[in-house]
Amino acid sequence: MFLSSSNSSVGKFASWLLRPFHARTPTRESIVVTAFLAVLLGASYLAAFFVRGELLLKPSDSAMILSTIGWVVGIKLVMFYWRGFCHRPWRAARFEDLNRLLRTTTTALLVLVAFNYFAQLASGSILPPAISIPRSVLLLDWAFTLIAVGGMQALARSIYEEIMPTTAAGTEHAVLVVDASPAGRDLALALPDMRTQRYFVAGLLDDDPEHYGATVGRARVLGPVAMAPMCAERLRVGEIIVREGAIYGQRLRALCDACATVNVRVRIAVNHSSIDNDRARATVTPIRVRDVELHDLLTRPACHLSDDDFYVAPFVADRCVLVTGAGGSIGAEICRQLVRFHPSRVVLVDRSEPGLFAIHRELADLLPTAAIDLVPQLCDIGSPDRVHALFAEHRPHVVVHAAAFKHVSLVERHPIEAIENNTLATAMLAETAAEHGVETFVSLSTDKAVYPSSVMGASKLISERFLQSLATRSRTKFVVVRFGNVLGSSGSVLPIFADRLRRRLPLTITDPAVRRYFLTGDEAAQLSLLAGAMSPQGGVYVLEMGEPLSIVDLVGSLAFVMHVPQGEVRIEYCGLQPGEKLEEQLFFADEERETTASPFVIRARRPALPFADVQGWLAELREAVADGPDAAARKLIQLGSLAADGSRRHDRPSDPSRVAAW
Repeated sequence: MFLSSSNSSVGKFASWLLRPFHARTPTRESIVVTAFLAVLLGASYLAAFFVRGELLLKPSDSAMILSTIGWVVGIKLVMFYWRGFCHRPWRAARFEDLNRLLRTTTTALLVLVAFNYFAQLASGSILPPAISIPRSVLLLDWAFTLIAVGGMQALARSIYEEIMPTTAAGTEHAVLVVDASPAGRDLALALPDMRTQRYFVAGLLDDDPEHYGATVGRARVLGPVAMAPMCAERLRVGEIIVREGAIYGQRLRALCDACATVNVRVRIAVNHSSIDNDRARATVTPIRVRDVELHDLLTRPACHLSDDDFYVAPFVADRCVLVTGAGGSIGAEICRQLVRFHPSRVVLVDRSEPGLFAIHRELADLLPTAAIDLVPQLCDIGSPDRVHALFAEHRPHVVVHAAAFKHVSLVERHPIEAIENNTLATAMLAETAAEHGVETFVSLSTDKAVYPSSVMGASKLISERFLQSLATRSRTKFVVVRFGNVLGSSGSVLPIFADRLRRRLPLTITDPAVRRYFLTGDEAAQLSLLAGAMSPQGGVYVLEMGEPLSIVDLVGSLAFVMHVPQGEVRIEYCGLQPGEKLEEQLFFADEERETTASPFVIRARRPALPFADVQGWLAELREAVADGPDAAARKLIQLGSLAADGSRRHDRPSDPSRVAAW
């Protein structure tokens, strides 16, 4: 054992001692560079004599050159070879290489001075007198060596970085890639091989100093992202390609604005083979390069699930899934995402004939014949008999409840409809699902349900509390997914803003301080399915929304992606409308937050209320509906306040002025 350990130590020491020799092993490239370097060093030595003789070469100098040039060049060549100048590509020269050149040339000068000194002592006895080199020649040789070698390195780098990008072969476009992480490097290596458009990657940019100077294929990491405009001008590239999610939000917007000043276009490279769920297997998908879109300017990177996601695929595959509100914007997106995971049947339920017809036709055209059984059902979920018949006929394994009235201002004027559709119909649908043995019931909620100030928020909060209570007495897993605004969904303000920007009309915003949470429709759909799939026993799950975004900033970003000059954007303020807040919240103060397997999904824990109490609230709402819209609104806001804080009494709502307004 001792001998083995001793031999191992000796071996490691020998390996360490020989490491510099292994690094300097001659190669074909290093031999060529050595030969070229010998020519440069010889030329520098000749130039030193030429300048010392005032641009004349004396006969005495010729004899000295002939007798000394061999060992002078030899000494300098050994120094340069040992310092790695013959092994490191000159096109990748950096500032630290200039320091190395200065140190190496100075060391060679000192060796030559010492050699020259001892040669002078031995002159006439051991060596011939001509061996003594004038000190001025050695100093001039030192300077010319710096100029010659440093100049050739700079020339090689300039050719590599400036001339080569402008002489890309064929239809190649010279670009810079933002992101030097492993995913970004894979992107840089894949871009030249794209079929639709071939790119020549002139360099990469990254804010991590550890990546600086690293080579990726023929390209090199040039520096931080802030250098993008300068590098684009110097390398004469027309586009900067950002790997999707590498930078986003205000940083991406700032990059776009900075590059616009030098007429360089910023684009996004999309490749979803790298997915967010670490436990899912990655699938290879083609790279697509697109323009910057509005969702790229949100406050967090986008989330994408693979088609064989570890959680969602077995949750959906070969099973029957029923989706309510399938004709709406979010319900339709859920149906689009569902078919990626190959369910056996998707039952599309909606009471809107045009919406239901549109999504059924879209999916039918998209799918191969009989790949998935698509069943459109024109049905009002407020009808108990019709809902029971649906469940009895199709016996769904999973229900995704996306049907709701969600436009705050409109619902504020129709509280009875909000109670009937958002609260009572949800409760009836959930109880029916439990009766028919549905395995998982996923209900979509909203950030407006947190400390609600609106009819819509209160109606959704009471639904949340009912599902939490029902889960304690049912074998069905009830999952509530709470999230903020969905970009471009029906009833949202974004299509209105886009239309008015297109026509150069003024935009109306309630207050300059208004901020909201945003995510895209496909993210909302995917993460809702993910929450339902990975939840072991149900509960309330909140989607990670990033930081809230100012509506004024959202308008600016929308104008940017629509190519509307900021000077043509006009904003008018009208003040907060009934039921609106300056800023929404995602969690109640007494909810415990738990991480899950996905960083985009957070569990919010809170003890469920007694089922009898919540059933009593529903009974009160049914009575209030019979008394008219004003009574219904007052009761809904009052119960919403109670649902937000179960310690309060019915006669002590959290916002008395809000109730009094009715």
